[in-house]
Amino acid sequence: MRIAAVGDVHGHEHLAELRADLDRLDPPDLFLTAGDLTDHNRIEEFVEVIDAVRARVSCAVLGVLGNNEYTSSLGEYRQRAAVPLLDDEAITVRVAGQDVRVVGSTGSLDRPTWWQRTNLPGIARTYDERVERIDKLLEGGGFRVLVTHYPPTYATMGGEKEEWRPELGSKKLEAVVVRRRPDLVVHGHVHKGIPFATLSMARGRSRTSTRGARFRSTTSRSRSRERSLSSKHSSLNSYIDP
Repeated sequence: MRIAAVGDVHGHEHLAELRADLDRLDPPDLFLTAGDLTDHNRIEEFVEVIDAVRARVSCAVLGVLGNNEYTSSLGEYRQRAAVPLLDDEAITVRVAGQDVRVVGSTGSLDRPTWWQRTNLPGIARTYDERVERIDKLLEGGGFRVLVTHYPPTYATMGGEKEEWRPELGSKKLEAVVVRRRPDLVVHGHVHKGIPFATLSMARGRSRTSTRGARFRSTTSRSRSRERSLSSKHSSLNSYIDP
């Protein structure tokens, strides 16, 4: 099974690089988008990115919104892009002869940003409720993939400053992922991250390991051992499950 993913294209800023990467991509069985395909809620540019992907792949394409796609416009995004955009939801798709349950969400932050605290009353509660919702969606077995925009871990943040990390991702959600153990986690948002990390439980705490939940960042400029075709902040990645 080959799963490709991209995030943080930011509309026209990296669309040309994405198209070049897509031309070099081996055919995937599933294509995921991890948010921020556009900037400042420019829906037309979001649609251009989705159209570029669908012009070059024949598999199912689905994804989530990022912080640059406003949830108030979710209905218009869904209508105009004509692909499933998961908003704290799950969908089961048939991939390479196997059922794959994809759980999708914009994700959560441990500490809302200053702008969010100022302009979005109750956002901290919303993030906590979202963690609970994702926990429930990840229940059960089978092949499960979690795709979010905000990182559900700090482990892939790489060069991001320590003091900013609570406003970039969520350790609360990391605890859920480590307990539920989906087969793959894909996220975007961070621009100075590393391509992947694997976490497992050790004495009640999460640690980097060679087993356990596998986190993949779509925005790292580094190359993973599977394949990473990167274009500045955005990165088109292909993951192979043996």
